Amino acid sequence: MKYLAEIIFGKDQVRKFHNNEPLNDFEKIINLKKYNFESREERNAFYKGIGEAMGWFEFEVVKEFEEKDHKDEKEDDDKFDYWSFIEKYYTKYYHCDNVLLSDILTRKLVGEEICEQDEENIKDWDVRSELFEVDKELLCKAFENYFNIIHPENLTS
Repeated sequence: MKYLAEIIFGKDQVRKFHNNEPLNDFEKIINLKKYNFESREERNAFYKGIGEAMGWFEFEVVKEFEEKDHKDEKEDDDKFDYWSFIEKYYTKYYHCDNVLLSDILTRKLVGEEICEQDEENIKDWDVRSELFEVDKELLCKAFENYFNIIHPENLTS
């Protein structure tokens, strides 16, 4: 599975993005970049690296999606992709410690390698149970945000 991302770099350009202001042609050339990653680990390492090098206010992931193998599409049609829902409706998804924790716990649960510090931090945890609680909390908050968009409170009452 491949991961594709579009990222805006620069504090002013990120501010423009959050204010729904368009980037000019020069800013699009200089500050808007597209990346392809061969694996989730490669994508996460890249995000971590730019987050440490630049700071979270100097870039924003504006688009991200996975390219799936065609053989997996039939099987995936019946599954609810709750991470797409969380990503879309969870406020500050790319800056949330619980999203990172979920990623770490998921990788541990499926047998992927995690760093020594993370391994030490979760050594006595019931990983599956903790992952369930973290993901449940993220999904509930995302659903609450979705619900408030679809059915906003009547402020005139």
